[in-house]
Amino acid sequence: MADDQNFKEVYNVWYFLGAVATLVALPLMHVILGWLTFFFGV
Repeated sequence: MADDQNFKEVYNVWYFLGAVATLVALPLMHVILGWLTFFFGV
């Protein structure tokens, strides 16, 4: 039982980190692409 609980906690943490990383990475990607376009455009 303890092992299952630890597995669940680890899985939930990785799932949470993955969701947060995705939400943070999407807007950051647009910002980075925007800056690259601005620099290359100039």
